[in-house]
Amino acid sequence: MKKILLIIIFLITCCTLEVTAAEISSEARVKAAYLYNFVKFIKWPKNTFKESSSPIIIGILGENALFEQLAPLNSRKVRNHPIEVKYFESMKEAQGCQLLYINIEETAQLIPVLDALKTSSTVTIGDYKDFASGGGIIQFATIRERLRFIINHDAAKKNNIQIDAQLLSLAIDVLEEN
Repeated sequence: MKKILLIIIFLITCCTLEVTAAEISSEARVKAAYLYNFVKFIKWPKNTFKESSSPIIIGILGENALFEQLAPLNSRKVRNHPIEVKYFESMKEAQGCQLLYINIEETAQLIPVLDALKTSSTVTIGDYKDFASGGGIIQFATIRERLRFIINHDAAKKNNIQIDAQLLSLAIDVLEEN
């Protein structure tokens, strides 16, 4: 019962972004809502932020449509951190993000990006098959026409990123060694 209630609360908050349906696909709106809500359930290492009021940077690498959906978040705060949404054309520009949605057209380009971020405190998110098992932290997966997610908890822990148990309980799969 508690898990059902958590799912309902999470889904309701995912639908609170103000967006126009004519501008963008509903999938991009849902992904944007998920990214915003992921920020609420993730704690980064203290040394990630220079100051207690430093921004949480949500980066988009390779997809403009999602960037447009996230733009309204620039006026919001999570735990006293203002949210800053940025679009990046290259991995070099994306260094220093706290949350990075990766949408690169060629899968071969994905491996160097994930390798470059393995020791950083960046939560990587993507929707490629085997993204999480390949080292990404959160993978979107469409199941029965619904967007869900898989969490690679081991990858997060290696980077000292704490994912709240509530978010872990909402994932369709949590990858852990133990």
